[in-house]
Formats: sequence, structure tokens, C-alpha cells
Amino acid sequence: MEGRFSRAQKTACIAGLFLAWAVGYADRILMSVALVPISQEFALSAREAGMLLSAFYVSYAIMQLAGGWLSDKLGSRIVVVACVVMWSIFTGMTSLAWSFTSLLLIRFLFGIGEGSFSPASSVTVAEVFPKNQRARAKSFLVSTVFLGSAAGSAIIAATVSKLGWRGAFHILAVAGFFVAIFLWFSLRSGMGSKRGVKTERPRMVWRPVLKMPLAWKLMTIWFFTSALHVGVNSWMPAYLLKTYHISLSHAGLAMIIPNLLSFFGANMVGYLLDKLGRRFEKGCLVVGSALSTLFFVMMITTDQVWLLIAFWSLYSLSFNLVYATVFSAPLRRAPEHLIGSTTGLMNFGGQLGNSIFPAIMGALITAAGGAFFSAFYLLVGVGVLSIVAALLWKAPADDEVYGLLGDHLAPRRG
Repeated sequence: MEGRFSRAQKTACIAGLFLAWAVGYADRILMSVALVPISQEFALSAREAGMLLSAFYVSYAIMQLAGGWLSDKLGSRIVVVACVVMWSIFTGMTSLAWSFTSLLLIRFLFGIGEGSFSPASSVTVAEVFPKNQRARAKSFLVSTVFLGSAAGSAIIAATVSKLGWRGAFHILAVAGFFVAIFLWFSLRSGMGSKRGVKTERPRMVWRPVLKMPLAWKLMTIWFFTSALHVGVNSWMPAYLLKTYHISLSHAGLAMIIPNLLSFFGANMVGYLLDKLGRRFEKGCLVVGSALSTLFFVMMITTDQVWLLIAFWSLYSLSFNLVYATVFSAPLRRAPEHLIGSTTGLMNFGGQLGNSIFPAIMGALITAAGGAFFSAFYLLVGVGVLSIVAALLWKAPADDEVYGLLGDHLAPRRG
């Protein structure tokens, strides 16, 4: 597959995926920002608000496994475009919600729509880019969460303030449909490559993926690191509003600096991973986990909002060391025919953490009478466990990976 694509084809593919990632993450930003007016309209407790945040991640986690498998079997183009269409439908439906129960169901369905996108986009990167460019390509894609947050947080907050949360979801749904059309045409070359190499791939089974220690180690690291990150992003806007009494629009502005720094940080990590390879991976995971936990502790112990933003920026940069590394590792370490499924299993672990901890934090906040610190102390413990998981990381050599799978499970050619 390597070397088949021109620079223009690679650019078209990466641009389409970039826009799709940006729109998908914009919905998550919107839900976090809109959580305050939604809670007011439906008289939701912190426990119910946490359930809304978690509902998306439950179905999103499950669909990681299905999306990886489908992409390895069918190619990525049809999977990624179908995901964008489905989540745009459910984004529009969110604006029509009439009760807590309807919101809960719609958010669960939204997770089904978006859940297959991440592993499918990894397969696209593997179809289009050679191994020595994949960490940069994947890091650029996953960094859209930060660029989108930096550019979109203030815009989304202002849109919610002016048009209401329902109007904001309408606009995002329309944007999603336009992105789906662009993506269908921009990924034509990737799908053509998939048809050309389909005979090289064996019938996909889960047994070889489950036999790889690489997949389980990545899943464990990402479970704890992702749980810490989603806890911070889900509840920090509400914490700023309640503790520092700043407006909704200012809460959105407060997120710009951390996310802009994170965008550049993720791309720098991807570049260094491609250049330095295996010896750089463990350092990224250990240092990133340790500093993320440290700066989070500093965020919740300061009483100055400007210091909180500074520590949040440093936290975000540290998190990127882990984020870019775990998403690049399957593209560089897993067998070609198992990249989608390996990524799906890894991200299943991360999204499992995401589905559990926002709801638990909401319950703790409710039990504490609206105070945040019992929930934040839980995240500190999660951060410590992420450090332990990172310390246990050891990237296997390529021959070790294939040796564990067995010759009869290696890709068949001819």
C-alpha cells in the first residue's frame, strides 16, 4: 500500500478526515458548554447531567470494536462517511429533545453513529500513508480536538448564548452533512487502494488481536488517561461557572489557550515519533501521564482563575504526549491487516473509562451538595493509575508481534 499516493491525494484525504474529526469533536464541546442551560431547562441534577455525558461514551465505546472490524473487512471510506451522516442526524435530533429521557436516548444513539469513526480513520491513514509518515498524519487528525476546541469553544459558547442550545445543535447538524459530502469525494483514492489489496487480507477474526499484548497495554494506558481527560473537560466549564462565577461566554474563552497549545503539542509529538521511533514512545507515555496528573492537582488547588488556566494549559500539553503516542502506536506497531481492530480495542478501553467517570463524578458532586472536590480527588487517583500503566509499557519488536500471532494468522498474499 505504501507509496501509491501523490501528495495531492494525501492532502485530500487528510483534509476530509480533518473536517470530520473537527465536526465530531465540536459536538462534544457543544454538549459540555450547553450542559448548563440544558440542566436549567430540564431541571437536571448533577447526577442526571453526568448520565447525559456518559450515555454518549457507552455506545461510543461499544462501536469502537465494530468500527475497527468493519474497516479491516470493507475498507474505511464507507465506514467513515456513514459515521458522519449518522452523527449529523442525531446532532439535529438533539435540538428536538423534550425531556431528560429523550436526551439520554439521543445521546446514546449519537455514540453509535460516531463510535466507528476513530478506528476507521486509522485504517484510512494506513491505506494512504507509509509507516514513516503515519504518526504525523494521525497526530494531526487527533489534534483537531484541540484546534476545534480552541476555535470553537468561544464560538459555540457565544452561539448558545445568542441562539440557545437548540439552535447551536441545528447549525452543527447542517455542517456535518456538508462535511460528509466532501469526505465521500476526498477519500476516493483510499477506497480504490482498499479494493486493490483486499485479497491480501485474511478473513478477519478477533483471536489474533486479543493475543497481542500490544493491544491490551495500549487499552489499559488509554483507559486511565482518557478517563482523567474527559473528567476534566466534562466538568471544568461547570466548575469555572460555579466557583469563579464567570459567564458562559468567558468559560468558552478560558478554553482557547490550553487547546491552542495542545494542537501544536500533539503535532510536535507525532513528528518526533516518526523521527525517533521506539525509544521515544515510553518517555512520552510516562512523562505525559505524570505531568498530566501533577498539573491537574495544581489546577484544583489554586484559588486564582489565571493560575488555573495556566495549569490547564500545561496539563493539556502533557496529556498530548500520551494522546498522540497511543493513537500512533497501532499504525506503526500492529500488523497491517489488524490496524483497525487494534485501534478499536484500544479506544474501546478509553471510551469505557469515558462512559463511567462523568456519571460517577456527577453522582459525587450531587452527594457533596454541589461541591466538586470529591469528584476531582477521584480523578487524581485515576491519574496515578495512568502513571503506573505507562511505566509498564514496553513496545514489542515487529518480529515479536508476528511471532505471537503465528504464521497462519499473518497476512496472506497472492
